[in-house]
Amino acid sequence: MVYAATILALIGFASGLWLRLRFLLAILALLLLLSIFFSISSGFGFLDTALTIMAAQTITQAGYFLGLVVRAFLTANGVRHIL
Repeated sequence: MVYAATILALIGFASGLWLRLRFLLAILALLLLLSIFFSISSGFGFLDTALTIMAAQTITQAGYFLGLVVRAFLTANGVRHIL
């Protein structure tokens, strides 16, 4: 689970650095489907499924936010222009 959380955070961070919000929404929709499939295949109940979905979405969105902060910092200091 730690590896999955790390991968989700890196996906969010990378999309925050290079992609726009509409791509994040597509990633989150795909992540929702994958989380539901994982929960059903693992035999989770309703509460565990809801927590799995919320945890995956939260980790990805937090990584996206950090990517946006880094992108804003880099572009404000004139290091490089992204997009």
